[in-house]
Amino acid sequence: MTSVVGIFDSEHSAVSARVILEDAGYRPLAVAPSHVPDDPPIVFRQRGEVMLRAAVKWGIIGALIIEVPSVTVLMFLPVDLNVKILLGSTVWKFGAAFGAWIGAMYVGEHGLDAERAEDYERELDDGRRLLVVNVRRHDRPAARGAFLESGAVEVRDVVGTFERKIAR
Repeated sequence: MTSVVGIFDSEHSAVSARVILEDAGYRPLAVAPSHVPDDPPIVFRQRGEVMLRAAVKWGIIGALIIEVPSVTVLMFLPVDLNVKILLGSTVWKFGAAFGAWIGAMYVGEHGLDAERAEDYERELDDGRRLLVVNVRRHDRPAARGAFLESGAVEVRDVVGTFERKIAR
């Protein structure tokens, strides 16, 4: 599956594209600016922050997965205490590095690139609407055509996912 996003000036155009896509069997995600003054602005998660959090989390998990059995094995090895300490203090780093790599790769497609996220947030601040649809790769030209025929100002292929940051 691949994502395609259309940027619309009017609600009518976005609804028109949504109807076409729903008739084709897809479930588009509409993102529209809020007209309530107290609502916080829409902010999308950026890929870098998502990857960093996952890398740290999985780095810690990987270090623990490697360190606990290693220390247990090292306790019973018939070697000098200094060698045990050296090995015990070194081996966890491999688990941390491998865990961080796995975590970062696992969430690599989540969130948006920083530039794209800022572009889409700016479009929403300007009052435009976004319509995002996940389509099969061979249906991408049809989705792009539906956006353009419905009056999209701009149509882009998206790498990543549209995830909103939760306001704290």
